[in-house]
Amino acid sequence: MKKLRITAAALCICAVAAAQAFACSTIIIGKKVSPTGYVIVGHNEDDGGRLTVRHGYVPAAEHKAGAVLPAEKDRAAIPQVSKTAAFYWSQVKGASGGMSNADAMLNEHGVLVVSNSCASSRQDTKDASRLTDGGIEYNLRRVIAERAVSARSGVDIAIEMIERWGYAPSGRTYTIADKEEAWMVQVVSGKHYAAVRVPDDEVAFMPNHYTVGEINPDDPNVIVSKDLVAYAAEKGWYKPEDGAFNFARAYQAEKSYMREYNTLRQRVGLVILTGQFLMSDNLPFSVKPAGVIPVERVKAALRSHYEGSLFDTPWDRAQFPGGAPHDTATRRICTGTTVESTVVTFAVQPLLTTVWTAFGRPCTLPYIPMHPLCGKLPAGLSPMADPAKTLANHLLPESEYAAWRDDAWQSMRDFESLFELVYQENFETHKRFLWSREHHLTAREHDISARAAALLAQKKEAEAKELLAQWDNDELNAAVADLNSAQELLVSVPVVTEPRVLSAAAPRSEMVVAFYLSGKTQPAPDTLLFGLGFSNARTRWAAPVTGTLQYDGKGWWSCIVKTDLLWKSLETAKGTFDCWLGGRDTHGAAFGGRAFITVE
Repeated sequence: MKKLRITAAALCICAVAAAQAFACSTIIIGKKVSPTGYVIVGHNEDDGGRLTVRHGYVPAAEHKAGAVLPAEKDRAAIPQVSKTAAFYWSQVKGASGGMSNADAMLNEHGVLVVSNSCASSRQDTKDASRLTDGGIEYNLRRVIAERAVSARSGVDIAIEMIERWGYAPSGRTYTIADKEEAWMVQVVSGKHYAAVRVPDDEVAFMPNHYTVGEINPDDPNVIVSKDLVAYAAEKGWYKPEDGAFNFARAYQAEKSYMREYNTLRQRVGLVILTGQFLMSDNLPFSVKPAGVIPVERVKAALRSHYEGSLFDTPWDRAQFPGGAPHDTATRRICTGTTVESTVVTFAVQPLLTTVWTAFGRPCTLPYIPMHPLCGKLPAGLSPMADPAKTLANHLLPESEYAAWRDDAWQSMRDFESLFELVYQENFETHKRFLWSREHHLTAREHDISARAAALLAQKKEAEAKELLAQWDNDELNAAVADLNSAQELLVSVPVVTEPRVLSAAAPRSEMVVAFYLSGKTQPAPDTLLFGLGFSNARTRWAAPVTGTLQYDGKGWWSCIVKTDLLWKSLETAKGTFDCWLGGRDTHGAAFGGRAFITVE
């Protein structure tokens, strides 16, 4: 694979992971400890399985009386309002349909909504009485994006929806932010919640458990459901004689309360952000840092695998051919399920808000500046042709929705897939490349933002939008060109499969995978793994059948691979897919390569 921009037609389609515990990480920087003077939100979107991310700008719209929002099966039909705001939308979807709990949205008023699973709560999700008409799920984030004019109004909207309909999944935290403030609305399945504002002079790190502890009901920055304490006492989750009411201790399920995959991320993330090591087992909701938190430190936290610590052990990485840290037993902040990473730096005007985006794992891909409220996204992302229609169909299955496309987004994800297979030998060099690139880019971003602000001051909004949109497009293309150059350092080998065309109607149980190694290089059989791109290597990639590795004497090696994990990843998808083979030779050098298969 010489270049990132591959011209062969191909498809990338996905399966949705069932385990929501291994989900997102969110960072909030209060405006008084932000270098910009405004709130900063960083977010890693983590969703297991084979997923594609697409982007669009949904225009403001007027709706007829009686219109309702499309919803998941058996969920409530939420009435639509007469007029909705425009918003930028990062959509996560697979062949079986769009994710209900993944998408990020930033509206024209500068209100952001992202979320983290907090599964599991103690609430019995089989108890239908906790919901009205099946409750609300995906549409909670949608109504916030469509209706909120500030972070606080977004919180009020969320509370109204929860109290009226009830929240259907087990538990989740919604981060709702604008330039002035950020709130976490921590929701329990049903109609119970605790909404807390992050103090302006503090930072918060949200993994995948409830982080609200003891609650002061007189605090104006805290809003809770009226019977929050009484309900917990009724269920036996809280006893007044045990002391002050603690929301997380009362409502988090015992099996997920203070689990290491959450506490480790939260603890290490706060160390990176603040320099403070928190000794207590009871981690605080938020922490006051000694000074301002640079944007670069937020990116560093989202990229972390705990390098240099006791938690990043060689044997934990060794299960994967490239020695990558992502699909390991230790849950990292940047991990195998990270499908996109964003750092949102709010500005004085929504149009100037920068959404720094790594279109995959941030340890591998650079953060690229985007100003999506311009309404014109970079062409290389293949933005949605009709975002409003796509939104209406988000929850519907579409077997070829995530088709491989010859664009910048796919190029970056292909680079990520190859880099994962040769990670150990290349990470230190690549880390310096990312640092250098982003260091110089930050200064240029400040200049462009200042020029756009000057145009807005002169009432030249159209010119400001065009300036920012062109800048976004140019920087995306420049990033792809730089990754093309970086890819020349990676060891890529030709890979083919037999058969190359599979039938979904009559699935095969195995296939032959062949790959070419030059010279006298020999593969180490016990290091080989084969699987679908973007799917978890640890759980959905297959090793060759023992004893099937063969050599033809001309550089080509072949082996037989069972395809049950491949079919599990593909689910109902059809089309052409990228698959990847990774391994090491007998001298320990890693290699990787891609093959295409077609499912009819």
